[in-house]
Amino acid sequence: MSPHRITADERARRSRSILARVLLLNVGVVAVKAAAFAVSGALSLLAEIVHSSLDAANNVFALWITRVAGRAPDDDHPYGHQKFETLGALVLVGLLSITVFELVERAVERLTAPEPVPVEASPLALGLMGFGLVAGLAIATYESRKGRELGSDLILADAAHTRSDVLTTVAVLAGLVLVRLGWTWVDPWLTLVVAGAIAWTGWSIVRESVPILVDERAVHPDRIRDVAEENPGVVSCYGIRSRGREGAVFAELTISVDAALDVARSHAIADDVEVRIAHDLKAREVVVHVEPAP
Repeated sequence: MSPHRITADERARRSRSILARVLLLNVGVVAVKAAAFAVSGALSLLAEIVHSSLDAANNVFALWITRVAGRAPDDDHPYGHQKFETLGALVLVGLLSITVFELVERAVERLTAPEPVPVEASPLALGLMGFGLVAGLAIATYESRKGRELGSDLILADAAHTRSDVLTTVAVLAGLVLVRLGWTWVDPWLTLVVAGAIAWTGWSIVRESVPILVDERAVHPDRIRDVAEENPGVVSCYGIRSRGREGAVFAELTISVDAALDVARSHAIADDVEVRIAHDLKAREVVVHVEPAP
């Protein structure tokens, strides 16, 4: 089912169900990585634990946000509450920023320490991290697919966070292999790489979320104009505005029709335009105003 055909209540219910499953899975991943850290003592593994713990914390926060975003439109929010999801995605970026700061601080402390901190990369630690990698990849794939199905900014942002966790797990696992080969100095440097990857994930979420919050144009006016003017009876189309994101576009436009047409026929043409634009653009709501052609 397309995102724009799902009711707000159903969308919120499905989102909460997905996030609850992901939360349980993320808690399991944190436990596995904590066991690996207890065995090895690698700083990069501690970074992974912090990162994965934030995944779980994000899920708890997201569960609350989806309850708000799933509310039906009301007098104070006539367009609905869906932007709370986008706002929630930016809060997740704030949590990512805290993670980056903590990781950089710890890495610098180890790099400037007078004595190197011992790190052990045992087969058990490597095995646990390998399991965590497979689990994280499965979670990210599942969450991304469900986020696209529902058109949920929040789930997609959380999936991006999980994907960054998978990438950093790959880096940490490679680092443990190098440590096992005797390159113990690689651990704090690898932690800085992990911090950079997390920062890039946060920037990607900001880049996608801010245009939605500030009502940046969602669809080029020419595209809407072409669709509208293909309908019989439409003389011209102008005053075109749009906002939102794919699967949840709101569009408003004015069409001109033959001044000799009666009110019923004019509104029937406007209804046809609304249906056509909603279908072609996967818009959630289309408002068409009718004016007589000069």
